[in-house]
Amino acid sequence: MRSKTIRCPSSSALPAIILLSAAALLTGCVTPIPLAEEAPDLGYKATRPVVVTVVDERDVLAEGKPPTYIGLAHGVFGIPTDMQVYPWLVSDKAKKDQTLAQALEDRIVVGLGDEGWQVTAVDYSKPPGKDEAAALLAARGSDRLIVLSLTKWFVSINLNWVTAFNFDWGYRLEVLDAQGTSVASITDTGRDVVDEKASESPQNMIKMAYRERLIKILERPELRAAIQ
Repeated sequence: MRSKTIRCPSSSALPAIILLSAAALLTGCVTPIPLAEEAPDLGYKATRPVVVTVVDERDVLAEGKPPTYIGLAHGVFGIPTDMQVYPWLVSDKAKKDQTLAQALEDRIVVGLGDEGWQVTAVDYSKPPGKDEAAALLAARGSDRLIVLSLTKWFVSINLNWVTAFNFDWGYRLEVLDAQGTSVASITDTGRDVVDEKASESPQNMIKMAYRERLIKILERPELRAAIQ
């Protein structure tokens, strides 16, 4: 484990220094991983067209955090600052306003599309009702809707040390058929402890942690059985 040498600044300069420190770590000599490489790859292929939606139901939204919030970065002297989707997850300035749900939808669609799936995404602010889901599927020419509802999705990383960071996650995964009836329902929560690499940027490590968790979610045997 190694630390960075830090000079003690005045308290009035801390906010600016924290932001500059984070920006330097993100945009240093390490190139951000492109979207295609951070998207999930699965070991199976759906046999029918699928629609995917990611719904953000995290408690932090009710507490006033924006839907772009993904966690805390501990900078100079361990002082925490909020992390947002851009630039910690999304590197493309054209997508800097993406919410966490939209960014994860993007990654799922790109990853599954590369595997030969017929998959499209739709944005919902809350899980659709039975009739709403049935109408959507009819309009999209599909008979399976995957609803991934996030109940927790939080990263806490220390920018002063190369050690490990915590990624707390929780979700409810549901598959609806052409009538809007649930044919699979999964609820899970946990923590991934991600070992950091001195050769990688915090941004890239967060991207890959998300990718690995999405793979585990989408590889659930209950989901696979429901769409094959």
